[in-house]
Amino acid sequence: MSAAVGAWKPAVALGDVHAEALDEAVRALGASGTRPEGKLGDAEAERLREVVQVERVVRRRWFAGWDSARLVSWLRVLTIAERDVQGCDAGAKSPVIDIAGLLRERGDYPDDLTAWIRSVSANRFLPYGSLADRLRA
Repeated sequence: MSAAVGAWKPAVALGDVHAEALDEAVRALGASGTRPEGKLGDAEAERLREVVQVERVVRRRWFAGWDSARLVSWLRVLTIAERDVQGCDAGAKSPVIDIAGLLRERGDYPDDLTAWIRSVSANRFLPYGSLADRLRA
């Protein structure tokens, strides 16, 4: 009897993602609202997938140290990436939900952001998350 051998991929450490390397692409995409695959290379798309796939508690801590303008830019790009970049769709576990929560906690959530999210995303959980998750919080 033989067992299949697969490749083990260790958990992503967000410190290894190098957010600063993505910031320029994030700013450009966030401002334009265009589709990420037209602007992002394979390396940038992979880094966005890593952000989406890491544990929520780790990701939320990572985002917590950022200023609100940077968070809004990342929220916009992650919303578009969820729609357009394979492997970035996360449903109720989307990093968009984490960022939106941080912005609301700070009182920095833009008035028009929910309408924008809903206009570009089919994810029914954005920007608030699932009801079950909100009841547990």
